[in-house]
Amino acid sequence: MASTTAAFPPGVRGMVEYAVTESAPAAVRPPHRGLPSSTLTLVFATDAPLLCSSTFDDWAERRGNSHDVCVGGFHLRPVYLERPDHQEGVQVAVHPLAARRVLGLPAAELTELTQEGEAVVGARMRALFSRVASAGPGERATLVTEGLAALIERNDGRDAARREVVAAWTLLERSRGRMSVTEVASRIGVSSRHLSSLVTAELGIGTKNLGDLLRFESAHSSLLAGLACGSAPRLADLAHAHGYADHAHLDQAYRRFTGTSPTRWIADEFPIVSLPTVRRISSETSKPPAAPERTLHL
Repeated sequence: MASTTAAFPPGVRGMVEYAVTESAPAAVRPPHRGLPSSTLTLVFATDAPLLCSSTFDDWAERRGNSHDVCVGGFHLRPVYLERPDHQEGVQVAVHPLAARRVLGLPAAELTELTQEGEAVVGARMRALFSRVASAGPGERATLVTEGLAALIERNDGRDAARREVVAAWTLLERSRGRMSVTEVASRIGVSSRHLSSLVTAELGIGTKNLGDLLRFESAHSSLLAGLACGSAPRLADLAHAHGYADHAHLDQAYRRFTGTSPTRWIADEFPIVSLPTVRRISSETSKPPAAPERTLHL
């Protein structure tokens, strides 16, 4: 895996150029679950459209939406992704509060679980995809970076997210979702109800759900880090470290956000997220996506 350092456009938190070849026979491959996260995700699927299903049953019947450029909204449930024999492309993590600058609309307006990039941004996204798909490995991430920078320049001057929403995000992110909604609102100087209305208008989810998501993401990242080192933490210890009352409450969070238990997720998904990628683009000044760098994360 070759790595390099690049400056991301404003609002882009991470980028990975990937190439994955499956070793298991297609008949026994479970779906890949694209988990909710604290970033919006754009996937430029350069070799074949990405088939996204909203439920396991839809995935089993191959029902869903196929995307050349998949825009994953700010959602609270998994997307079920087909796992073809081979796939290549570029995945981009976008801060939800930067959606206005990058995509031209607030994250709350991404009402579908996944949408085609052209439907969200317009013909410029189709043109960008054509350039990226025509490029060779190692060139695609640079083209995506340049294309997103052009979109951001075009959207310059659009209204930014309200300061109360930015402040709420900052407090919840720093506390890894463990600060109460009441405390967040008190520190900002507004009522809990008013703050939740503002957050929902910008992100599509309220303050409580945002905190729940950030706490789950922190716990899940710790689990992945342990698995990558060959020493996964005990689930009871993981629950305690991230503010869950016990193992059962952590299990509930997993079922809510992944559609399955932690142990089943490990069995189905860890062989996928541990696969190597072709090229990772990172930035020393940008926070990487909370998902592991090798995951197709929607």
